[in-house]
Amino acid sequence: MKCKILFTDMDGTLLDDEKKISRKVYHAIDRFTEAGGRVVLSSGRPLNSILETKNSLGLSYPGMYVIAYNGALVYDCQAESPVFEKRLPLDYVNQIMEIAREFGIHCHTYSDTHIVSERETGELSRYRKHIHLPYRIVENAAEYLRSIHMEPYKLIAIDNEPYKLEALKQEFEKRMYGKIHTVYSAKNYLEVIHKDASKGNAVKFLCNYLQIPIEAAVAAGDAANDISMLEAAGMGVAMKNATRDTKQAAGYVTKYTNNEDGILEIFDRWM
Repeated sequence: MKCKILFTDMDGTLLDDEKKISRKVYHAIDRFTEAGGRVVLSSGRPLNSILETKNSLGLSYPGMYVIAYNGALVYDCQAESPVFEKRLPLDYVNQIMEIAREFGIHCHTYSDTHIVSERETGELSRYRKHIHLPYRIVENAAEYLRSIHMEPYKLIAIDNEPYKLEALKQEFEKRMYGKIHTVYSAKNYLEVIHKDASKGNAVKFLCNYLQIPIEAAVAAGDAANDISMLEAAGMGVAMKNATRDTKQAAGYVTKYTNNEDGILEIFDRWM
């Protein structure tokens, strides 16, 4: 079945390492959307970061949707409103932050407009170089969010020692079993979202919402947080630069990396 909707991860997949898109990729997307296809940007990034990148790169098409926060939010760009969302209760936020503090690992969350952190750290500074969002330093993240009557879509723990993050992941899953879903978006980024949130669930929801057969969906990604999306779509494509687990979950692995326009192989084969 020909592809009618493409769900593409951004960093490491659609975008090169300079966070740009080549002219050839632009032309391929234009041809696909002009023929009635839909492109959905699907990322672990917060919504405002996705929208900033989408607009700055000129990736605006009629009837466009984006998947943000690793599937905790599906957003209708034309209506400027959510069509699906799974937020974390503030009691969970408090517990997650407490566990991260016990491990001495940086962890922050989000309001709908800001990064919310309890500390100013090197991890936060490096994160903000790629995610261009304002931030607030607060004494207690959960209490701050309670004061503005807001539940977040996700939290993220950041550490350059993978074994520390893995130990934290196991502790999260032990003490909050059945309440949350944890997934790596990069080797040093551990994301915590609602138990029913994932890119895969967002793909299933949006295909049903738009009445597009899941068999006509292609999903592309490079990291562990993309695996559920690759498994949910009719065809899952991993980039050449993807992690080993992501490649194992895919039906096809590109011959070229994100820096070599590997995404074009999807347009050539299925569109």
